[in-house]
Amino acid sequence: MPTPSLPHHLARLIGPRSTWPFDMTADEEKIMSEHSEYIKKLVRQKKVLLAGPCFDPVFGLMILNVGNNEDAQQILDNDPSIKSGLMTYELQPMRASFIAEIPDPERYVENPSDRILRTETVVPASLSDVWKAWTTTDGIKSFFSDHATIELKLGGKFEVLFLMDRPYGEQGSEDCRILSYLPMSMLSFEWNTPPEFGPLRDIRTVVVLQFEELGPREVRVILTEHGWGTGPEWDAVYDYFNRAWPFVLKNLKESFS
Repeated sequence: MPTPSLPHHLARLIGPRSTWPFDMTADEEKIMSEHSEYIKKLVRQKKVLLAGPCFDPVFGLMILNVGNNEDAQQILDNDPSIKSGLMTYELQPMRASFIAEIPDPERYVENPSDRILRTETVVPASLSDVWKAWTTTDGIKSFFSDHATIELKLGGKFEVLFLMDRPYGEQGSEDCRILSYLPMSMLSFEWNTPPEFGPLRDIRTVVVLQFEELGPREVRVILTEHGWGTGPEWDAVYDYFNRAWPFVLKNLKESFS
């Protein structure tokens, strides 16, 4: 009986010996660190639904969001732990019929700093038009990026993409969500870093927009961003957005001029 076409694959990653992974060498630890970064990248690209170690017996488990067997094999063959010859794998097609959405505990900084980025502009337009510019796909495309998806609802997408020559997960604000809003008054959403900031890209900050009507065609837009971590890496992220957000607000203003 032929195997039905299924949308996912289950992979078992098998270690090199019975005592694995409790006696890893320094070189093996380095390879497994590269393996972890590779899996994180696949998760961002929505190619991996679930991954992690199982015990008694010990093996690595991955559920790939890939239906084509050749594509699934290519993903595994490019895994540093497989490519190096450290681990082997078994692969079979499957269907993940029920998937629970479990919040990632590392999605936000556990102990954020008190630092708040703040910038503002006054836009020569009606409050309704400025609100639509931030809360609709067409509106975002008018000043931010030609590639965007905005869903004005709690948990709705706030995805603005820039690097379209890269795979999904490395293009922009993939998987960022709307957190809250007050119509014509306030919008908050998650934001992430560009890919060049490495692991910090997996951590979300929070952007809050406030809209204040000053006149019939005059609206103050106040943007704040918080949820920053501490240390030199986070300082670099803060400096990046401290330059970037004023440029975005400038484009918003000019789109109505």
